[in-house]
Amino acid sequence: MNSKLKLAFVDDCVFQQMMMEMLLKRMKVFHLSFTCNDGSELIERLDDSSELPEICIIDLHMPNMGGIRTAHEISARFPEIKVFGYTDSKDQDEIDDFKRNGVVHVFSKTNPISMLGQINTFLNPLLTR
Repeated sequence: MNSKLKLAFVDDCVFQQMMMEMLLKRMKVFHLSFTCNDGSELIERLDDSSELPEICIIDLHMPNMGGIRTAHEISARFPEIKVFGYTDSKDQDEIDDFKRNGVVHVFSKTNPISMLGQINTFLNPLLTR
């Protein structure tokens, strides 16, 4: 049996954080390492963490440090972490910029269950090699 995928979730909306926490508890393949309100809080937590998550799901629009800058920082400082974007934005230029800064894939906030399933499908084969 594979170990659970460690995940950090970053969104400035408390409702989104609570919803993701609830979904992850129901899914047996993920372990929620922590949630953060913005990118600067995430970078701080990663710097202080003795065990890094394999996955970070980050919102595009957040105060202090938004998703694009956060993705860039994670990719530069923690290249072993897979970064996925999470947004309501339909602005293709923003989404492309998110990807250029290290995001593997950008998911819509409309279907988080599908997003988690796709992340699991993508990452689990990589972890078992």
